[in-house]
Amino acid sequence: MAEMSHALADIVERIHTIPSLPEITTQVVRLAGEEQTTIPQLAAIMIKDAGMAAKILRMANSAAFALPQPVANLESALSLLGFKTIRAIALSVSVISLFQQQATGFNMRQFWFHNAVAAGLCREIAKRSRIWDPESAFSIGLLKDLGKVILVENMPDAVRSIILLAADKRLSFSAAAQQVIGTDDGDVAAWLCTHWGLDAALIDTIRYQHDLTHAANPKLAAMCMLADYLCSLRKIRISGSFNEMTLDPQVWVHLGMDKNSLTQVIASMQREIDLAQQLLQMAG
Repeated sequence: MAEMSHALADIVERIHTIPSLPEITTQVVRLAGEEQTTIPQLAAIMIKDAGMAAKILRMANSAAFALPQPVANLESALSLLGFKTIRAIALSVSVISLFQQQATGFNMRQFWFHNAVAAGLCREIAKRSRIWDPESAFSIGLLKDLGKVILVENMPDAVRSIILLAADKRLSFSAAAQQVIGTDDGDVAAWLCTHWGLDAALIDTIRYQHDLTHAANPKLAAMCMLADYLCSLRKIRISGSFNEMTLDPQVWVHLGMDKNSLTQVIASMQREIDLAQQLLQMAG
């Protein structure tokens, strides 16, 4: 675990209430990662939260997963989709529901739309480049920008200063945050995911999503950078960033994608946009 910087420690002290995942979601995430867990055991946990169970079934039956036939119960969904996919769905449902409050100068709908599209692209990039499990990559894409919401909710004055600087100097939100508060939203999001007990690889990638040099797995950081770049081409960005998006050439080195794989990822953009809209409608 990375040592907490002084700047991050100061931010953590200002957080009024640490957002918590629902207990059922925490159990699902933990059990889904344990080899000895059975389908009936996991389904029995999930059914305790009827609302979440209904949303998971609705998403499992959506076009995103293209199942050969509709599933009517959680055990069938687990059997057909697998634990990693269900874990990603459960996290999506819970986290999107957890952060919905609108804030001045910050468009929450735009935030979640960007992250949902980026999550789908991360899954597609991971699938085509074979760098990591696609559903775990989806979770990274969905969670990577949560630090922005934490800052908006707990340090609104600092966020206003960050956005003003970003607009004036044509910077990204993260680059402006480094100048204003001495750290960035990736560090804050990584702290939150650590508090939630999520995977170490996910946490490290979120912390270093803009930094190929320091990331433990630069392939995953490259995945995030490409997903964000592709989003920017369709003008799907989070409010607060004003930089012109460019792509580090090292991204291609780390991903090792051939022309055909890249073409397939780009061709998936509209599909991921459509699926993101469905995800937000079902999870919200």
